[in-house]
Amino acid sequence: MTTPNPLHLANTAQHMARSAPGGDAAVFNKVAMVCMGVMAAASVVQVLQPILSHLNRKHADRAGDDRGRHR
Repeated sequence: MTTPNPLHLANTAQHMARSAPGGDAAVFNKVAMVCMGVMAAASVVQVLQPILSHLNRKHADRAGDDRGRHR
């Protein structure tokens, strides 16, 4: 079984919103917006992950240097 693609879910929800009656259309639009938010958050995490890894490595190296001086 494959995992659902947020972009596919958003496109499907938008299509369903166009053909649904008033109240249902609002729900489908909200589902589409949530899917787009999930995709945006995933993109931000993907961009920030290398930066955070670099900072963690730098911090660990600095902490290792500090421990060596106090012996």
